[in-house]
Amino acid sequence: MYRRILVALDGGAAAEASLEQAILIAQASDAEVEVIFVLDISAPFLDIAGADPVRMAENLTTAAEGVLAAAATKLDRARVRFTTCLSGRSGIQQGIAETIAAEADAWSADLIAMGNNGNHGPSGPRMGEIVRKVMARTRQPLLLARAQLDRNHAPSEVHRRAG
Repeated sequence: MYRRILVALDGGAAAEASLEQAILIAQASDAEVEVIFVLDISAPFLDIAGADPVRMAENLTTAAEGVLAAAATKLDRARVRFTTCLSGRSGIQQGIAETIAAEADAWSADLIAMGNNGNHGPSGPRMGEIVRKVMARTRQPLLLARAQLDRNHAPSEVHRRAG
């Protein structure tokens, strides 16, 4: 079965659902989980006139750290071995999907769990696009989860806090 599961979070409900599924698989197979949040600090909305890009980047980072802390709490309560990783990208560095695929390879993950509802905030590409790019760049199978409730495509928690 699976021994190392990489879970990509973005603060959205679908990604949270992928974490829940990864926890169930990890418990059943005594797998280890790494939770990654790829923070896109080069997002177009950071260039909005009158916005303070430093403050917005700090807010995004703080919110992402909160998402990872909440995931760590769930994993700890579920008694699943885990690590967390906050990866920031900016400028011409690799994109979100490339970062996820590279981390999956570097960590020797044998499963990648992601949310897929096509909902990502104003800071970047829709999650469906990221899923397609990860699939094209990795050899690992993907577990895709959808949110239980349709939140009318509301932005993820991270992007609500950034403003």
